[in-house]
Amino acid sequence: MKRFTDNNKHYYLLRFNRVLQVLITAALIVLITPTKSAFKYEFAQGQYWKHETLQAPFDFAIQKSEKEIEQEKNEITAAKTFYFDYNNAANTKMTEEAEKKILSLADKNNLTESERNKLLSLSSQILNNIIKHGVISHHADVQNDDRSVIVVNNNIAQEHEIDEFYDIKDIEKIVNDNVEKTTSLTDKEENTIADVLIKVISPNIVFNNEKTEEILASQIEDISKTKGLVLKNQKIIAQGETITPDKYQILSSLKNEYEGLHLDKGDKEKYLALTGQYILIIIALGAMVLFIYNTDKEIFVNNKKIILIFFIILMMVGLTVGVLHINQKYLYVVPLCLTPILVRTFFDTKVSLYVFLVTIIIIGFSVPNSFEFVFYQLIAGMMAILSVEHLEKRVEFFNTAIIVFATYSVIYLAMTLIQENSFKNLDIYRFIYFAANAIMILFAFPIVFILEKIFSLVSEMSLMEYSNTDSKLLRELSVKAPGTFQHCVQVANIAEDLIHEIGGNALLVRAGSLYHDIGKLTTPMYFVENQNSGLNPHNELTNEESAGVIISHVTNGIKLAHKYKLPEPIIDFIRSHHGTSKTKYFYNKELNEHPDSHIDESLYTYPGPKPFSRETAVLMMVDSVEAASRSLKEHSEKSISDLVDNIIDSQIADNQFTNANITFEDVDNIKQLLKKKLQSIYHVRIEYPINNMNGRKN
Repeated sequence: MKRFTDNNKHYYLLRFNRVLQVLITAALIVLITPTKSAFKYEFAQGQYWKHETLQAPFDFAIQKSEKEIEQEKNEITAAKTFYFDYNNAANTKMTEEAEKKILSLADKNNLTESERNKLLSLSSQILNNIIKHGVISHHADVQNDDRSVIVVNNNIAQEHEIDEFYDIKDIEKIVNDNVEKTTSLTDKEENTIADVLIKVISPNIVFNNEKTEEILASQIEDISKTKGLVLKNQKIIAQGETITPDKYQILSSLKNEYEGLHLDKGDKEKYLALTGQYILIIIALGAMVLFIYNTDKEIFVNNKKIILIFFIILMMVGLTVGVLHINQKYLYVVPLCLTPILVRTFFDTKVSLYVFLVTIIIIGFSVPNSFEFVFYQLIAGMMAILSVEHLEKRVEFFNTAIIVFATYSVIYLAMTLIQENSFKNLDIYRFIYFAANAIMILFAFPIVFILEKIFSLVSEMSLMEYSNTDSKLLRELSVKAPGTFQHCVQVANIAEDLIHEIGGNALLVRAGSLYHDIGKLTTPMYFVENQNSGLNPHNELTNEESAGVIISHVTNGIKLAHKYKLPEPIIDFIRSHHGTSKTKYFYNKELNEHPDSHIDESLYTYPGPKPFSRETAVLMMVDSVEAASRSLKEHSEKSISDLVDNIIDSQIADNQFTNANITFEDVDNIKQLLKKKLQSIYHVRIEYPINNMNGRKN
């Protein structure tokens, strides 16, 4: 009765924990995701409007598409106005330098005062003409354009044609032309003045890049994001009407306007929207937990595994919301296909698909074009799951990345055909986003490793590595305890086949079986399978001491496992493969030798725990049966059948499987399969009938 009550308490406590975890996870998701009113219509460009005729519920502006805004930006940029500053300081500097150089040359050539004054006067006259005309700094974009420019002089801006000014790159020709127009100069004087002016003239109309870009940015910022207005009660689209690009833009504008209304809502409306979102997320997560409960109770009862699933969902929702806050156009960069891949490395395909489905449904509440988003992600996720269905090597993640990229790309091409009816408006950046998404799938390597450490779980990839008999610990076992090693390999092969038949994690049971007896490395010769010299060290020990040595292989195995850093799920097989059973050989021997003495049964009993999963229960059965089958004098069909039945029935009678998720039907199947396996191993043949009618005439 007490046991029944304890089980009931555990039953209700477990379910209470799951309900609490669902409520907390849903609250965290609502906390990090934006709350908005949901637009109740789904639509896509190129399709038919499947709903009733829609009229505008309120006045709203038609928003321009990103392409239209980008086109306006390009047009403004192409026609931007170039700003120049008139530099009076440059004029003064040129005049002073020209006068200084003329005087220096006059002194050097011993010119008379009259000659010196003539050079000064004419050079100043020519320089002033050039300065007055204006020398503009060279700018390729401006020079190749016939439009006007703005020149700012003393904070007064004036518009000029570009060809009104001299270009500094042509200054040598300009100076020579102006000098030649002065007829009163000798050739020597012309050359002198030309040389001086060419050296001193610099632009006095200088390009102002900062001002030009500032005005351009202001013009781009002033671009209107809307075009036209839809009035309240105005018909937007009729039922069955094709959603053209113009209609799609109007519908998208209405959707954006409607979903943005929460910004203006009062507290009451906001809390109602939050409550609705919270309830929907609870329903989605609750359905997922119920699915797990009905398909794999072992996951349901494992707190770490359930928390891992909720953690992965929260991680992907948070990542998506973060990207949406940056820019919605980067939505398809988010590697959501990591969700089923990460879940699949720890659980089966059904669970990974269902968890992924719930994840994208939850995210779909917050993203634009939710139907299109869910379609993209669901198909790509299914392809990702299929590609890792039999994941044996980490390099196969590269194949998954390629498959995901190809899936996204094909869906985008098909969507473009539906919405645009051609490929001319194909957005090449979408393929770049898909490629970035696929590349980030390779982050599954480090993420799986981190999750294994955080949650003390082991992925299928790690199980494949631990199942390699060439590992250091198993090599040591094969050298020091070859009989035990062969026993472990045999048990692993049989247990793996049994789990394949009754359902369970075949890789986990194989890895656990290979390591379950590593504790025998400490005292290998005390176990019969390693005794090949005819000497039995137990002959020198009491029954109690022998039982202690045998039992110690469990605790020694746990110590070795920790030393070699084996994961806890594999160590669980070492702990539980004998459960709380007795070392029957030495216990019975002690009973026979001392029938009247009190025997402390705890000295002959393994510390446990009992098997608590299908996999650990199967290992206990196979381990006991395989070891006992070696001592059979005759390996006949009947002797093997009796052995299997006796051992497993005695384990059931000893309540060794009360904590394991295993049924009597499973036990019956295991018995039959074990018998067939052992008969095959020991080459048991059916007995052929004897022909007693040799003399019969045909």
